[in-house]
Amino acid sequence: MAANNKKKKNERVENPINLETIAFQIRESYKTARTNIAYSVIKKGCKKISFTSTSKSEGKTVTSVNVAIALAQQVNTKVIVIDCDLRRPQLHNALSIAPTPGITNYLNGECTKSEIIKSTNVANLSAVTYGAIPPNPSELLASDLMAEFIRGLEAEYDYIIFDTPPIGVVIDATPILKDSDGVVLIVKHNQTTYPGLKKVIGILERNDAKILGIIVNSVDAIRRRKYGRGYGYGYGYGYGYGYYA
Repeated sequence: MAANNKKKKNERVENPINLETIAFQIRESYKTARTNIAYSVIKKGCKKISFTSTSKSEGKTVTSVNVAIALAQQVNTKVIVIDCDLRRPQLHNALSIAPTPGITNYLNGECTKSEIIKSTNVANLSAVTYGAIPPNPSELLASDLMAEFIRGLEAEYDYIIFDTPPIGVVIDATPILKDSDGVVLIVKHNQTTYPGLKKVIGILERNDAKILGIIVNSVDAIRRRKYGRGYGYGYGYGYGYGYYA
């Protein structure tokens, strides 16, 4: 869970994400998601996968980072995860890395590409944090410079993972979702509503985004054992996890 003490902007926090220390069922869920994503996007070269949700606090960042870690654990697989949620960025907290310099600094011409690509504690996994909260997130993410930046990364990585803002709340990252090879929807058990989910699916379909599936967070493991694995749809993963509020 999140610490109650406030931290300074650039202060590193304890890494809440580590596939080697979390419960076996959760770890296997992420690996299964990794496999399904790999088989859902059949193409040569870099694969671009976006993660979004209907609203905040549904586990989007935790899930996208853990899937990125699972992908990076494959042999000879280079992965980079980019924080595109420029209103409520959390990637730096999830990976315990400094938020600056980041993508907004690069797009504003304040630093170079190499300065914003950060190494992580996970082999073969790099990250790009947000940098600074901008007044114009939609314009930055839709800019030609952002598209050029992504094209450059495609030549260097096997997977680009985008942690985008909840599409049910803001449409800042619509160009990225549309350009991705696939979109994974994150929903939270007993929180996400069916009307909210239906709305998000409609937005993605109208923008020609390819929905790969749905990952369900915070599902009661006891209930799953009692009733079996035959409920839910999409990916349907989740075993009651949630690392920070």
